Amino acid sequence: MPNRCRVRVGALSGALILVWVVSGFVGIQVQIPANAQAKFTPPRTAWGHPDLQGTWTTDAEILVPFERPVAFGDKAFLNPEELARREAESKKRALDDKDNRRAGSSLGTPEHWFEIGNGLSNRTSFIVDPPNGRMPPLTAEAASKPRDPRFETGLMGGDGTEPMDGPEDTGLASRCITRGVPETWVPSIYNNGFQILQTPTHVAIFYERYHETRLIPLDGRPHVSPRIRQWIGDSRGRWEGETLVIDIANFSDNARFKGSGRTLHVVERITRVDADTVNVAVTIDDPTRWTRTWRFEVNGKRDSKYKIYEMACHEGNYTMVNILNAARTLEKRAAAKAKSGK
Repeated sequence: MPNRCRVRVGALSGALILVWVVSGFVGIQVQIPANAQAKFTPPRTAWGHPDLQGTWTTDAEILVPFERPVAFGDKAFLNPEELARREAESKKRALDDKDNRRAGSSLGTPEHWFEIGNGLSNRTSFIVDPPNGRMPPLTAEAASKPRDPRFETGLMGGDGTEPMDGPEDTGLASRCITRGVPETWVPSIYNNGFQILQTPTHVAIFYERYHETRLIPLDGRPHVSPRIRQWIGDSRGRWEGETLVIDIANFSDNARFKGSGRTLHVVERITRVDADTVNVAVTIDDPTRWTRTWRFEVNGKRDSKYKIYEMACHEGNYTMVNILNAARTLEKRAAAKAKSGK
């Protein structure tokens, strides 16, 4: 297992886990309706901007699927029985059980290593538009192109059937480079903190995973030349009432979001909807990839116990070595089989 987990004091202690299992979850995090956002007036910075500053975490939404299961249809929230099943699942996954491994994960690590159990959401998907909570259909052009597993299968960047000649054949996350924007907003198995800092002319957003900072100017300057392409795009911010609107362009094909690269256009809207919650609404637009624009949302919560420590991803990153060693082993087996004719 790579040395990637940030461990907070007491986070995995037997005492805390026992208390949590007995007492249950503290509160239920829900998607914030648009009409509710208008009722809260956030505090202001010394220069008059809405104050988004602080450390936030999306841990409570770890169990929310990105796309809504088809069986839920347009149902945006779980009912009490469904939420109770999710709670039971989360409690089970947080137990110190060596046989409780993450289903479908090539990491094969125990569930309790991950930051599951720090709250619970009743949302059925991160995608909120289309109403069915699923990505819209691909265009005919996009559907006809072969998939690139480096950008579509998450951490490992492959499903074991593609060539694995070197680190470049794995995903950027496996190489401890970036999860990319806007993927970095989506809660992962750990390191879901982000910190917002503000000045009169800029907003900085620091992501715990993978230790990267976006510096977003607010002075109305245009995007850099389209000849300059970046893994996390080029961000420009402005205020619309209580909401920070961030326009992101100039993405690179080397870091794609759901298969979209150079032609991706993203607009983020960050709103402080109550004293302890910021809502991040992300609109995705790529007419060469999808048949319509679509939107997903995450909610960051304050947690007085949450601290962001260094994520020393490269230190002890045996995953990369193991991936490539396994690939060489499979090649030798295939060569031996071909030679023997069996």
